[in-house]
Amino acid sequence: VPWQNKPMTDHQQTVVARNAKGSSMLDLVRDSLIIDEPISTGDRRPFVLETVKTDDEATLGEGGPSKPAPKFVGRIIAWLLEKIGPRGLEFARYSLDYHWIRNYLYVQRNFKPDHADRHVPSFVKKVVAEYDKNGEVRERSMRGRRNPKKLF
Repeated sequence: VPWQNKPMTDHQQTVVARNAKGSSMLDLVRDSLIIDEPISTGDRRPFVLETVKTDDEATLGEGGPSKPAPKFVGRIIAWLLEKIGPRGLEFARYSLDYHWIRNYLYVQRNFKPDHADRHVPSFVKKVVAEYDKNGEVRERSMRGRRNPKKLF
């Protein structure tokens, strides 16, 4: 990844052309690309909820260490997750699910209940339901909730 001083050739990159202009821009460089079928391995589900929990605890200032782990520990964890975690399309699904749940928690905590319900799209509600079978997401949404009288 360029911003980490790593070459973009180490891992498969994904390009999406969303419209005619994007397609024509892609056509300009198509001959210099190696185009392959996308990969998809692993299972995102256990990683999504754990990431939500860890991120949410940091957001709420709960638990966790007072200082971040040393960089070498972070590198080891990143290496391990690359080996055992979701890859390719499954990693993309992990990222989407995580961000939808994180944003859902924000809306639940910061909007009045009727406003929150209107601001959460039905597809996000389906994703949240998939991860809320034991009530973990709902319970988490109650933590750090702002006083409803002070919400807009």
